[in-house]
Amino acid sequence: MRSEEGATGAKASADATAKRVTVRDIADELGLHFTTVAEAMRDSSRVSQKTRQRVHETAERMGYHADPMLAAFSAYCGKNRRSAFQGTLSWLNAFPDPEFFESCRGFYRDCYLGAKRRAEELGFRLESFWIAEPGMSKRRSTEILLNRNVAGVIVGPLPMEWDGFELDWELFRSVRIGNSELRARLSTIKPDHFGNLKLVYERLLRLGFQRIGYACTQYMDDRSNNNWSGAYWTMQHRLSPGKMLQPFLDQDPTSCKKSFLEWYRKEKPQVIMCGGAWRYQRFLNEEGYEIPKDIQLVNLAADSPDNRLAGIVQNGRLVGMTSVDYVNGAIQRFRVGLESHPKEVTLRGEWKDGFSLDPSLMKSENGSPRS
Repeated sequence: MRSEEGATGAKASADATAKRVTVRDIADELGLHFTTVAEAMRDSSRVSQKTRQRVHETAERMGYHADPMLAAFSAYCGKNRRSAFQGTLSWLNAFPDPEFFESCRGFYRDCYLGAKRRAEELGFRLESFWIAEPGMSKRRSTEILLNRNVAGVIVGPLPMEWDGFELDWELFRSVRIGNSELRARLSTIKPDHFGNLKLVYERLLRLGFQRIGYACTQYMDDRSNNNWSGAYWTMQHRLSPGKMLQPFLDQDPTSCKKSFLEWYRKEKPQVIMCGGAWRYQRFLNEEGYEIPKDIQLVNLAADSPDNRLAGIVQNGRLVGMTSVDYVNGAIQRFRVGLESHPKEVTLRGEWKDGFSLDPSLMKSENGSPRS
């Protein structure tokens, strides 16, 4: 009985394998060489757009599905081999400087370098496209990218003053980095702002800090999708009412120094977690406060190599690499256009020691030095 069941199962498996549509089947159907079909399935720029479209339509009609086991085996075999050229990916730069990402420092540059490195590993060339060029329009930018035959589009972090732009998104495989304002509903790769602040808060608790403050501009907190302030409130609500501190969210940059110092003197935090810590460091230094002797600071975005404050490094290179992986995944799945259900991929940061945090200098909860 067992042998009969085994034989039946083997026959069913063999029938399923025999019915699987292969790249060679598609090639025979179209009268093309199988290597041309394989390149077209990967949307290689070495195959014309017309031929690629014919191949995709025929593959769909014939019910072709990539073999996941074969794909995994191919990836394993080729992981140490440099990939052949697969095409061009476009990195959209909306800053006033057309070479902003090549010359800036910190998180934004790390994202760009990570994307560039990952693109090269996968056989792509990453090209920066200055979307903020004067006179650029939706039609013109779309035409330029189509003429460049780009395989995918990555929207880099956008500047604060950016008022939005549009492409014909249905023609591209796209992803964005960060919570920048964008009308199109693209999938997003970004730091785990909520998890990062919790990571910092819990570390400070373990070090013995009790009065933990949070200061940030409203704009920066909005750019975190309010995950920084949300995580802060989550942690604060675990405390008794008398222990809770109000966060400082800077609404008016022109008068924030006065309101920040008023907040600091009222709430008396032992340590402040900051978005844009250099700003509050300067305010405190100008008033004669010494860091970390009088007040201790933690930077929630400590990515710049010349930033000596303790805090979180947001892993910009990994964010950039993941954005390329996401676009490459869409290429491998033959997906083009906007997704019906955009996704968010968040990446946890890493702690960085710095001069601004020294538990041995911690003041007591009433503000006096600990004995």
